[in-house]
Amino acid sequence: MVAFNEIAGIPATANRWLLGEVLRGEWDYRGLVVSDYTGDLELIGHGFASDAREATRLAFLAGVDISMQSGLYLQHLPALVAAGEVTMAQLDASVRRVLQFKAELGLFDNPFLRIVPARAQARQRRPDSLALAREAARKSIVLLKNDGELLPLKTQGQRIALIGPMARNWTDSAGPWTLFGGDDSGNDLATAVRARLGNPSSLQVVEGCDFEHGLPGGVQAAVTAAASADVAVLAIGEPMRYSGEAQSRSEIVIPAVQQALLAAVAATGTPVVVVLSNGRALVIDGPVLKAPAILVGWFLGSASGAALADILFGAHGPSGRLPVSFPHTAGQVPYSYAHKPSGRADPRPDALQPFKTRYRTAPNAALFPFGHGLTYGRIEYGELRLSDARMAAAGSLRISARIHNRGTRDAEEVAQLYIRDRSASITRPVRELKDFRKLAVPAGGSAVVEFVLQRADLLFVGQTLAPTVEPGVFDVWVAPSAEAEGVSASFELMG
Repeated sequence: MVAFNEIAGIPATANRWLLGEVLRGEWDYRGLVVSDYTGDLELIGHGFASDAREATRLAFLAGVDISMQSGLYLQHLPALVAAGEVTMAQLDASVRRVLQFKAELGLFDNPFLRIVPARAQARQRRPDSLALAREAARKSIVLLKNDGELLPLKTQGQRIALIGPMARNWTDSAGPWTLFGGDDSGNDLATAVRARLGNPSSLQVVEGCDFEHGLPGGVQAAVTAAASADVAVLAIGEPMRYSGEAQSRSEIVIPAVQQALLAAVAATGTPVVVVLSNGRALVIDGPVLKAPAILVGWFLGSASGAALADILFGAHGPSGRLPVSFPHTAGQVPYSYAHKPSGRADPRPDALQPFKTRYRTAPNAALFPFGHGLTYGRIEYGELRLSDARMAAAGSLRISARIHNRGTRDAEEVAQLYIRDRSASITRPVRELKDFRKLAVPAGGSAVVEFVLQRADLLFVGQTLAPTVEPGVFDVWVAPSAEAEGVSASFELMG
């Protein structure tokens, strides 16, 4: 599929260099190409085509075989062929690619191959599918902080106030682009938490506010519930309409009304656990950042409530890691842990240094970096070993480290392997993730993680846009996140 964007001023849908020279030429792609939704028609909006006929010609001759949704090919290709602007040979080649793909899908043998209502009905809400959905959701949850080991919660002898617009909301927890094929109303967080408790009456549930607006008496009800509880769980964040296609936000903060709700609850002195629902990296500040414990729950689908309860009560430990850095402020965006170095020494992550610092009013590093995520154990990295100080040009390098759990609960740690090419013909990032391993680390024990670094892991796109490997010195880290030190060493790649 061709994207909506342009490259060097030429929309991808009409870009002969991209679809012809690169895709079908250099990459030897033999399959079909389809436009994005009305992508050919939108060439007019780009100002690249004057009318629908020209848009059709430009897209087709660039190499787009299927026009999605616009209908331009049906309307204008016959006239373009009749006028000689598109040859029959070009049309035949495009049609052949479409027919070949249909044949590969088996549609000539059975055009209704995927349309079997009875089979579809039988596959809905199967126990194995629901179990897999719950496991996937559970493994996606990220524990950002857990001061004082507030989590996990207790199933007995602990009064809990569950507060916030996501407490009973099972539709928004599924996330955008969701088809609701059945009643999932029992999958909300409140129902799942109550099911975990030995005494369900020890749970109070208060909405407190909507996502963007207050509710009559909502804050006072939340404060009353929190004041009589041992712990308050704030289920807050973004509604699903904030995320998905064409839903960018200029400010990536939690809405003010929810921040105010949290501040009022925190003022009671009751410890607060924040459970976030979000479809993007957020700027976490103010009362949210001050909360002792924060879970990132994303949009977890049909098993959202049950998966969150699994983590909150410690039936399973958190093992998710951030796939994107959370910045201190929107002014840091776009932020990448794999940024390039400047011509000056890397600035300190948390200090203003003239002529080195990237921002006057924000740290250089992320608030919560790519790869970050805590466990219910207390993890330490040590004993890094390399199989050799040098790596042969066609060889490999074994890298191991010992992961210790100084805590009293078993943990699943995600050890991450990063490298840095110190000097190359193209400037290289300060760190690049090359591999990761999830491993069980028993309470009070340790486990060894091992990686094998291959020559292919050291490839980069060179000055001629070809894959390149160059000899030299590389730094290597085994660490819990992209900006954590972990344990490190260096090796030399031989020529």
